[in-house]
Amino acid sequence: MSLIDHPDNPIPDGAESGFVMTPDKVKIRYAHWHAAGKQRRGTVTLLQGRAEFIEKYFEVIEDLRSRGFAVVTFDWRGQGGSQRLTRNPRRGHVSSFKKFRIDLRTILKQVSLATYPGPHFALAHSTGGLVLLSDTERLRTMLDRAVITAPLLGLPSGAWTPDFAAAWRWCLRKISFGLLGRPPLKATAPKTSAFVEKVGFPLARLFSWTGFGRVFVPGGNGEILVPFETNRQTSDKVRFERFNEVLKAAPELGIGAPTMGWVNAAARTILPLRKRNAGPNLKLPCLVLAAGNDKVVSTPAVEDFVSRTKAAAYVEIPGAAHELMMERDVFRDQFWAAFDAFIPGLEAEQELKRALQ
Repeated sequence: MSLIDHPDNPIPDGAESGFVMTPDKVKIRYAHWHAAGKQRRGTVTLLQGRAEFIEKYFEVIEDLRSRGFAVVTFDWRGQGGSQRLTRNPRRGHVSSFKKFRIDLRTILKQVSLATYPGPHFALAHSTGGLVLLSDTERLRTMLDRAVITAPLLGLPSGAWTPDFAAAWRWCLRKISFGLLGRPPLKATAPKTSAFVEKVGFPLARLFSWTGFGRVFVPGGNGEILVPFETNRQTSDKVRFERFNEVLKAAPELGIGAPTMGWVNAAARTILPLRKRNAGPNLKLPCLVLAAGNDKVVSTPAVEDFVSRTKAAAYVEIPGAAHELMMERDVFRDQFWAAFDAFIPGLEAEQELKRALQ
């Protein structure tokens, strides 16, 4: 499919789009743009989060181009305009994040590195950040630096807790013929995401092992639109409604809740990054930005990871919601200030100045 143009979200000028085929035969939709203006500062490959799509980042793409960067972006398999992996196209499913790494490497090799000059950078959000951090050993030979916003390194307090608790009790009742799994007299919500990780992650693994990995998470469905009042992504109503309008015009871009298989795949990628050597083994220089009011991923988990590595810097933006690049300008401006200070880096700036003399 081609890019979707919308009056409230026009396609940036000069777009080129198409599909690439991954080594495991999955069609990935991509798009790229040349830098705007005379200054050329390199190329940014943009890695989106779960349930997102290229069109959502048109404003960000224009911001990057105006800074002198060529931009390459794509939809992960199973979402946006890329090939879907289940009969129900609304299921957010993947069996392993290794497949996302295949998507990223394919785009870098066949589009980013093949089309545009360096230096090459990555700008990754949420799930995209997790994919990048899990593959820095390979990506350090393809990228110079990366900026990551709100990477999925843990779930915040209370995330999915009631649904997972109900699902766990349901499983216990079935296994024990009703002897176990009765709800407690007084429900209490855990203060951290430990409940989901200790109960929900094994439950997702059990579903995957028993052939039910493609079912929605408990309470999940194929709905792609949520009202602004209940969204957890941004406090900017104008930007949020803009994305909803795009989905109304092109619902084929959207996916609903993740599957149990997706959760299992995410858990198998998150947990190794909790090991003591995960931080020191990070090979790619990164700037990691966290949102102070994030209700989608765990900000303390992000900070903990960065504290264990010398190759990453950490910036937290107080009061901001999960999608820093889609937030109100008061938060968004802070993100861009941090980005500009880190990308393209001192060495690249000095080289650029010498070239312009």
